[in-house]
Amino acid sequence: MPQSLLPERSAQTLARAPSDVGVDFRRGCSFGFSTGIIPSMTDREVYPNAPIVLTAVEIRHTLSEPLEARELSHVSALLRTVLPLRGEVRGVEFAFQSGPDMPPVAQQQVLAAAPRWTSRDKRTALTLRPEAMVVETTDYGSYERLRGVLEMALQARALAADSLGVERVGLRYIDEIRVPVGNGDAHPTWSEWVDASLLGPVTAGTAIGLRPAGNQGVAAFTGADGQTLVLRYGPRDGFAVVSTPELRRPTPTPGPFFLLDVDSFWGPPGEVPEWDSGAVLEIVDRLHAPVHDVFESLITEKLRREVLRSE
Repeated sequence: MPQSLLPERSAQTLARAPSDVGVDFRRGCSFGFSTGIIPSMTDREVYPNAPIVLTAVEIRHTLSEPLEARELSHVSALLRTVLPLRGEVRGVEFAFQSGPDMPPVAQQQVLAAAPRWTSRDKRTALTLRPEAMVVETTDYGSYERLRGVLEMALQARALAADSLGVERVGLRYIDEIRVPVGNGDAHPTWSEWVDASLLGPVTAGTAIGLRPAGNQGVAAFTGADGQTLVLRYGPRDGFAVVSTPELRRPTPTPGPFFLLDVDSFWGPPGEVPEWDSGAVLEIVDRLHAPVHDVFESLITEKLRREVLRSE
C-alpha cells in the first residue's frame, strides 16, 4: 500500500470533513478541520466580474521518463473532449559562468520539449514535464470546473505515475482588481476598495511632503501537515499576466490594478509519499478551502457592490 498523501486522516475522512478555515490577515491564518456538516461550494457567491486572471495547479513529483508515443496517444484520447489540441512547450534555463578575470556570463539552455494539451480557445492547458504536471487556465469559471479538468489530468498523469513520489502540490490564484478612476485621478484610492492592511505605511511620507508611489508586500502563513499559504499584494500598472500564443487571456485597456496573488501549497512533512491521484485531488481541495476566505477578508463591500456584482 502506498503511503497516504494525507497525514493522519484518510481520504474518506477528509471527504466528509474538509478544511474549516477561518482567515483574517489582520489576526493571522489558521488551517484546520471540522467534523460538522460540509457547506456546499455552490453556496459561495460567484461574482459576474470576478478578477481572477490566472489559476494554476502544479504537482511536482520525482523525475519521470518521457511519455512514449503510445502513452501520449492514450492521454490525447482521455483529454479530447476538454483539451483536444496537442502540442509541446520548451522551457529555458540560465547558467552563469565566470572566471577570475571576467564578469559572470549568462548561458541560455533550451530544455527538452514537454507535451502540452490545450483547449480550442487556448485558455486552458495541461503540461506534463519530467518533474511536474501543470494545469493552467485563464477561463476559471468556478472551482468545480477547474477540479473537473484536474481530475482528468491526474488520470492522464497516472498512465506513467506508478513509481512517482509527490514532492509538492500547489494551487495559485492571481487576481487583477480593476476599479473606476474618477475626478481626473491617475490612480484609484485603494483604501475604498481593499482592506487597509494591504496598503502599508502610506502616510510615512506625509511629514516630508512625499506621496506614496508604490507598495508591494508578501505575507506567509503555515498550518498543520505541511500546508502553507503565501499572499503577494500591492498596486500595479499594466498586467500581472500577459496573453501569449500558448495561453491566451482577454486583456483590458492597460492601467492601474491591485494585485492579489495567493499561492496555497503543501509539501510532505516527512518522507516523500508515492503517487495517489485520489489523494492528490483531496489535497488540492484542502488547499482551495482557505482561498475564498482570504479573498473575501481583503476586499470591501464597495468593491463587491460596484465592481464584482455589476452586470
